[in-house]
Amino acid sequence: MLDNSLSYCINEKCSKKDECLRFREKKNINIGETYFALNEEDCSKNNCYINKNEYYKKMIIDAIEKEAKDNIDRKFLLNLCYSLLKKSKEFNLDNKLKQKIRNLENS
Repeated sequence: MLDNSLSYCINEKCSKKDECLRFREKKNINIGETYFALNEEDCSKNNCYINKNEYYKKMIIDAIEKEAKDNIDRKFLLNLCYSLLKKSKEFNLDNKLKQKIRNLENS
């Protein structure tokens, strides 16, 4: 279904487009990606709207709370933490993420 897809929305008239993780401008369309255009009522009904800030904050919190199961998992998690470091400042989670990085580097 649409709510579980990796499709992107191109509804230029959407009032939430600046906040939505799925929204793409037509100039940024990539070959091979799937796009849909729903009115806001259908988007809400199908749970297609994903708030960018909520998504990124949850991703950062999940990375902070996740425990590595093995060495490969630790390397993956460390790489993820480094990639989220800049974004974590927006949510005032950078100190917790830096501590997680130190813990992963020392384990």
